[in-house]
Amino acid sequence: MPALTPVLTRLSGACLLGLLGWTPASDALAHGAPEFPISRQYNCYKNPSLPACQAAIATGGEQALYDWNGVNQAAANGNHRAVVPDLKICAGGQEKFKGFDLARNDWPATAWSPGTDGKYEYRYNATAPHRSLNWTFFLTRDGWTPTASPLRWSDLEQVAQLGPDQIVTSGKTYTMKLSLPKRSGKQVLFSVWQRADSTEAFYACSDVDFGGATTPPSVPTGLKQIGQVSAAQDLPLNSQVKLRVFDKSGGDLETIALTLPAATAKAAWLSQIAARANQASAYLRIGTLQGGNVVVPSGVTVMDVYLLNAASGASYAMDVLLPATPPTTPPTTPGDSPAWVEGASYAVGQVVSYQGKRYRCLQAHTAYQGAGWTPSAAGVLDILWKAL
Repeated sequence: MPALTPVLTRLSGACLLGLLGWTPASDALAHGAPEFPISRQYNCYKNPSLPACQAAIATGGEQALYDWNGVNQAAANGNHRAVVPDLKICAGGQEKFKGFDLARNDWPATAWSPGTDGKYEYRYNATAPHRSLNWTFFLTRDGWTPTASPLRWSDLEQVAQLGPDQIVTSGKTYTMKLSLPKRSGKQVLFSVWQRADSTEAFYACSDVDFGGATTPPSVPTGLKQIGQVSAAQDLPLNSQVKLRVFDKSGGDLETIALTLPAATAKAAWLSQIAARANQASAYLRIGTLQGGNVVVPSGVTVMDVYLLNAASGASYAMDVLLPATPPTTPPTTPGDSPAWVEGASYAVGQVVSYQGKRYRCLQAHTAYQGAGWTPSAAGVLDILWKAL
């Protein structure tokens, strides 16, 4: 088997931007988003290749991804219906997020079930924590149709409101337990966080799936959703996918590996590693929760990861390793290679010049505006580019 070259993959809450150590300039004004059930903007920030996310980018632009944690209104002061009008609810009333109001039936939905206490867990990644006045939650009403139109307030029913004493804070994660009315199938949870130390409020739409039964399925004792795995690209022959599981201190517990005997579409190889993990892992299950069981769905590029025993504290990472690409013959001088350009897309093996040196692309990517992914940048060199 040829040597393998590691490449980046999106896993367990990390994304390419975060792995490269880049923080968007707008973070100073951005304050968070739900991580479970994940909001549309946060999910697309992690998984921009999803069809619904591509449609959102085409409608509103890429800047919305970089500002995923800034869906806010500075002067809300509890008057949310006034500052977030009909048809602009998932955008929080902001023009740049308008792509996330698209009426589509393919927004990825988080399988959501109550715990053994009968309540639904909600977790919020607060990139800049603030004192909370309250959190208000709305669910789409029975009979709501996702493709009819963007959300209106009349589509929503207020189902919960929590005060600061009902929020558990651990680092920058806020965790809440919600008592919800019965729902089935796919719905939208609209959450509103009103600050106590400001008139500012934050908004998020999270697509959820309660399952097909009238009563949502129960989660097996100890089962806990801890993140997601996703497939960002089709893989060539002899690629390897490895799911690695670690204990509380970061020590290795197990590795589940898959070598692809042929070029494989992204949804297919993700299904294969999920099925193998569900057969072999003593700690994790990957897929969608249905009727209390974790099953592997077909045709999807994002799946949830569940701990079999929440008390184990196990964590995971998924690595994708591509077959080594034979090096291309570099030009004799940097001037013979096209110059690296911010905003351009690059293919594996492509050679560019930057600041008098040549670099070969190790992983296909787009050098997004403002990301700082120059070939010589720390965290980019030897990951996206290799100096020649």
